Amino acid sequence: MMKTLTRTMTAIGISAAALAALAMPASAAHESNNHLQFDPVAASPSPSASGAGTINYIKGTSGAEPDTQWTSSFRFSGLDAETTYTVVVRGRFAAAAAFSGICTFTSNSSGSGSCSSRFTGLQRLAIAQLRLGSSAGAPVLQATRQAVVSGPGSITSAGGCREPDQAGSTCVAPGRN
Repeated sequence: MMKTLTRTMTAIGISAAALAALAMPASAAHESNNHLQFDPVAASPSPSASGAGTINYIKGTSGAEPDTQWTSSFRFSGLDAETTYTVVVRGRFAAAAAFSGICTFTSNSSGSGSCSSRFTGLQRLAIAQLRLGSSAGAPVLQATRQAVVSGPGSITSAGGCREPDQAGSTCVAPGRN
């Protein structure tokens, strides 16, 4: 009888702990400072190109769209000179399988370029690509969150720009107030 009571109490304790964990607010890994390292995709039109950037989550005062924002900043080299490129991410506006452009630039005569943007609505940040021309163009470089999907490049998350008062050194988002 005592063993049965102990087992029951243990099961109740575990269930209560699980329910408490579910009730806590969950923050996805991408809701922070996201550092992106871009590497060439297979059959890239610019196989020696490289790039890096950030995509950061900034929680507004209400914590809901459109008050919550994302900021991004990217830089690339080794591209074709004076050519238009677009950075795209998968998962904007609840279309998890679709890619959407977040910024466009034209490379300089040395094949380098950069862009930055502010936007709302990013469901998950697992893949970002640099594409030739428009958002429908051929992929050139990619950054991938390896814990979610395999692919070239990397996306890592650290620090936070989650709260309006966290504008310290861990918040590297361009245009951060």
